Amino acid sequence: MVNAKLENIVGALALALSDDLLRQVQDQAPEPGPAAAAIALLRHEPGMAIERLRRALRLSHPGAVRLVDRLVAAALVVRRPGLTDRRAVALHLTEDGEQRCDAILRARRGSMARALGTLDEAERRVLGLLTEKLLAGLIGDVDDAYSVCRLCDTGACRDCPVDRALSGITE
Repeated sequence: MVNAKLENIVGALALALSDDLLRQVQDQAPEPGPAAAAIALLRHEPGMAIERLRRALRLSHPGAVRLVDRLVAAALVVRRPGLTDRRAVALHLTEDGEQRCDAILRARRGSMARALGTLDEAERRVLGLLTEKLLAGLIGDVDDAYSVCRLCDTGACRDCPVDRALSGITE
């Protein structure tokens, strides 16, 4: 009974946090859907290939190409030749894309700050430890890591629990 209640309220919390975060982030994105996450991922890894982006966003290849086409048309992303394979396409944010990413990450931070504002400092520390443990348990491979961190502010997470979890996994 205790597990059923905990699973239920954690599920409700996850949805409430996700709904608010996505609502705030979508207000800063050029379009609804995965565009905000694509922009944040390209900040995290400039030069990312479309295939990596596709897998992180869990899109079909044609869906990822169409998303990139729209981001390029909006002057937020540019395609460049890959560094190691000139036939490959490397995706980079433009200056406007960087500014849009700043706005997306500010919205994300604001959403989470409002939710965490009900906790005192000691409660935040405990939640932080528990959250890191839960996140690590969700990472099975690199694709999981990119997916989980698709809206992360990598500058805010110096000792990333997802990176630590990945270091214990071989692909």
